[in-house]
Amino acid sequence: MDIVPTFLEYRWQDVASLQDALAHEDPCLIRKIAHNLRGAGKSFGFGAVTGIGMRLERAALTGNWSRISKFIDLLIEYLERVQPVSGR
Repeated sequence: MDIVPTFLEYRWQDVASLQDALAHEDPCLIRKIAHNLRGAGKSFGFGAVTGIGMRLERAALTGNWSRISKFIDLLIEYLERVQPVSGR
């Protein structure tokens, strides 16, 4: 539980990096961040983050900028809704 806020903070940093990479049409950086999202989501039990990372990675492979933008927006929407709860 204590690491969830840090996890979420890093995902917001990923969002900023993704938006910058999108603005510069940098598919290599988008793929790298998306790959990290997949692993981080799985490691911390955030399946939605993993799924979004997978979709972002595929979209970056094809250079589909509109889909990349859509998945970045989806990640933002998800992060805005996530509310950590205590297991106590």
